[in-house]
Amino acid sequence: MPSPKPPSTRSSGSDLASPGVLEKRTTVCPRNPVIYAIAFLGFFSLLAAPYVVLDVWSSFHLFEDAVQKPPPTLASEFQTVAPFIFDSVQGLLQQWPNSYSPNGHSIVAGSIAPATVLYHAKHAPGPPKKPTFFAFDAEMSVGIYGGFGRSNLHVYRTTRPLNIIYFDGQSATLTALGTLDSQISILQGRVPLYPDYDLIYDEDQRALDLCELVKKLGIDGVVRMDAGFEVLVCDYHASRLQPLFVTNITVPGNMEEDPEGLPRDPNRQPPRGFGNVFSEQGSYEWLRSASWHYGREGGLAENRLQLDICRMVSFYDPELTSLAKSHHGRLVGNYSFVNGWGFRKGHRLLDIQPDDVNRVRSWLQTITSSTTLKENRCSGINWQAIFTTIHSQHGTRAREIGAAFEWKSGTKAERKAIITKVHELTHAILAPYLEYIVSDSDKSLTPREQTIARCSTVYTAGMDLTTLGRSEVLLYHSLNIVTERLCTWEWDLFEWSEKHTTNYWGDQPGDAKISAWLNDEEVARYRQLSEDTLSWIGWDLWTKCNRQCMFDEICAIPTWPVVYAPGLPQGGIYSAHPPKLSEDEMLDFWRPKCINRADFDRGGGRGRDPIHQFPDVPPY
Repeated sequence: MPSPKPPSTRSSGSDLASPGVLEKRTTVCPRNPVIYAIAFLGFFSLLAAPYVVLDVWSSFHLFEDAVQKPPPTLASEFQTVAPFIFDSVQGLLQQWPNSYSPNGHSIVAGSIAPATVLYHAKHAPGPPKKPTFFAFDAEMSVGIYGGFGRSNLHVYRTTRPLNIIYFDGQSATLTALGTLDSQISILQGRVPLYPDYDLIYDEDQRALDLCELVKKLGIDGVVRMDAGFEVLVCDYHASRLQPLFVTNITVPGNMEEDPEGLPRDPNRQPPRGFGNVFSEQGSYEWLRSASWHYGREGGLAENRLQLDICRMVSFYDPELTSLAKSHHGRLVGNYSFVNGWGFRKGHRLLDIQPDDVNRVRSWLQTITSSTTLKENRCSGINWQAIFTTIHSQHGTRAREIGAAFEWKSGTKAERKAIITKVHELTHAILAPYLEYIVSDSDKSLTPREQTIARCSTVYTAGMDLTTLGRSEVLLYHSLNIVTERLCTWEWDLFEWSEKHTTNYWGDQPGDAKISAWLNDEEVARYRQLSEDTLSWIGWDLWTKCNRQCMFDEICAIPTWPVVYAPGLPQGGIYSAHPPKLSEDEMLDFWRPKCINRADFDRGGGRGRDPIHQFPDVPPY
């Protein structure tokens, strides 16, 4: 399908994206905002109408041989970014966390295995243009291009490992609110607050720019996430992609791409709307395929490619000094994010300076170089497994502790129930590290000191920093900071609750006097400590559907960044003025829900009464 957009006049700020290449115009695989709106408006209408609108407004350092600890001046910066780095690593290749934190800050090298099947649907005749984006799931391609017009689905397979880089977040989602920041910074050298239309929506040109980067790095392609995962393959011949077959997925009776005289309602079947009889089903099945890759909150991560966490670049790296304390970036005008509850939402790269852009480009060259691979500059440590283990060991109990503090605490019995639960859970976490009487040769350690030290360093004790690759040092420090914060919090809760329960240290009154000195204010103080800790690490954000979904339901979350715009600037695509969302309404919008096909199809559109209407589909 040809791009509806005018030629781009963008230029590059680096040799990694040559201006000569940027001036070329080749039709590849455009991601048309109209198609996006058709696929997603029904889902969002169901979840939030009439409250939200989709945002479619445009708006060399090389690695050292021996890596040392960061200079002391960066210690505070590590403290700031450690939970963000930890969360980024936890969310790699997972739909769920990257939908809640869509502005990615990590780029990781990896590979796609041989015999991986890839899909590309298109309306125009002939094979896919080169370069182009391939979906890992057929449902994604069919959902985008199979709902209307003449459509063909091209099916390919890999015949050798493909070397790729992966941009985390919703890096294939076209917004001016940060989802493309990491790509724009590398390709353009800066991230403008007010990007022009082409810079956001011209996927043809972005594919060319990315492929110039791919060529410079000596790899095969780029993986990104939208509602599902896709790979940009730049050179079919060099990558040895094998075409398998082509399926004409055109639905009879809806041969025209844009039937005249019909309202553009993505939630209505012909003749009342835009799209064929299977368009709604295609969108629902696309949503279903995205849920297959939710990750830790249900389903597996996308496992048809493998990432080497040792070869990771993070924009949270404290060495990028221009971004220090500026990740909580700005939004245009009076927009406000409603995707999630805080934490990493809305982080931007607006303040990145040329020196730091060049530094990131140099890191990319290093992590993808064949020399780095041959020399095996990494330690071989399975970092993601360690991070996942820590999340499993501490995360579920942390949530349960947080939930216990929400219980009523007005009476002695209620306070005792809370503190008993807290004591049991913190003891379960700390049991592998806890001695009531310190037995180590160093008798100068108190039980508190010994327990926290063992708990917080058990995974990093004995690691030699000189054997770690550069990104591994970043992971090492982030892991230590996160576990120290967790273990200290858990000990504080354990020590407090132990005095009011088992009292093995025997320095407090017994249970008979509990009502005299354990009051609601004391519970509130430790409740606040827990809330602060969970908010700092972000583990209070991730939730699941509140029940087990039935066989015909999907535990669904919005898979597209949504903003509330109380008044768009003149000239914006939408001029609607939806009412402001209350906090409860925002939380409800993003709360996971079990939905079935009938729920999905009830999404509102132009044909609904005014209170359930969405604005018209943009006319481009």
